[in-house]
Amino acid sequence: MSLKLCVIGVGHMGRIHASKLKEIEGVTLCGLVDADHGCLEEASKKHSAPHFNHHMQALQLTDAALIATPTETHYEIAKDCLEKGIHVFMEKPITATVREAEELIALARAKHLVLQVGHLERFSPAFARAMRYVKDPMFIEAQRVSIFTGRSTDIDVIMDLMIHDIDLVLSIAGGEVTDVRAQGTQVVTNKIDVANARIEFDSGCVASLTASRASKRKERTFKIFQKDRYFNLDLLKGRMTTLTRDTKGTSQVEEYEAEQIDPVKDELRDFVCAIQERRQPRVEGGHGLRALVLANLIKEAIENNLAERRASEAL
Repeated sequence: MSLKLCVIGVGHMGRIHASKLKEIEGVTLCGLVDADHGCLEEASKKHSAPHFNHHMQALQLTDAALIATPTETHYEIAKDCLEKGIHVFMEKPITATVREAEELIALARAKHLVLQVGHLERFSPAFARAMRYVKDPMFIEAQRVSIFTGRSTDIDVIMDLMIHDIDLVLSIAGGEVTDVRAQGTQVVTNKIDVANARIEFDSGCVASLTASRASKRKERTFKIFQKDRYFNLDLLKGRMTTLTRDTKGTSQVEEYEAEQIDPVKDELRDFVCAIQERRQPRVEGGHGLRALVLANLIKEAIENNLAERRASEAL
C-alpha cells in the first residue's frame, strides 16, 4: 500500500523535497501546504497534488508530513502532526528551543512515531565512505561557506549552515563536550553571518568549524585526523581522499568519488523505510536535539565575545 505524504512549506527546500518524494517508489504526494497562495498554486500545478493553506486541512489525508517551514513554526506544526498519529520529517534545526525539541521527541516516542531531522550530510556518500574507517578521531576541521542567497534569514549562520557540521562532529567525536569557544560577526544580515567555533571533547577530540554565508564561493569540506590516518572529504563533489601510514611508516593514498550524489533523496528514502520497517531513522529527533544544544552553546559563546568587545570599546 502506498505511503501518503504531505509537504508543509513549499519554499525553496519544500519544492525540492516534493520533487524527490515523487521519485520514490511506494510514496504518494497527497498534499502541499503553504500560507503563500501564489507559491502554493504554482507548486500544486507542477506536482499535480492537492493544496491547502493550513496544515490541519491536510493532516486527515496523510500518513506522514514533511515540514519545511521557518524554524519558529516547527514545534507547533510537528506537535499537531504527532498528536494525530502522523510521522514527521522536519528540516533542521529541529526547533527554536531545546524545550520544544524535548517535548516533540517524547511525544513521538510515546506514540511510536518516526521523527526525523534533515541533517542531510549524514547521507553524503563521501561521509558514509569515511565512516567505514573512522575510529577515535583526534582533530576535525570543517569549512562550510556559501554565497549569500537571501534564504534562511530568519536564523543565523550557526543554525543555517554550521549545524550540519555540528551534527557530523557529534556523530563521530565521542564523549561529552567540555569547552566551546567561538567568534562571529554580522555581514549581510542583522544576524551572525560568519562564525568560527572550537569545540573540545573529554575524549580528547577537538573540532574547528567555520561557516559563512557571505563568501564568493561555495565550499563543503570536512577533514578528520586520527592516529595514522587522515581523511579529506569534499561533501559537494562526493569525494574522499585518505592518507594512511602503515606499521612500516609507508604512506598509502586512497581516492574515492561517488557515482551519484543525492543526499536529499537518500534521507527521504530513509524516512519512508523507517516508517515501513518500524525502526528509527539514521537521524532521529535526539540527534537533532543534541545538535541544537551545541549550536546554542556556540551562539552563547559568540554573544559573550561580542558583549565583551562592546564593553571594551565603550571604555
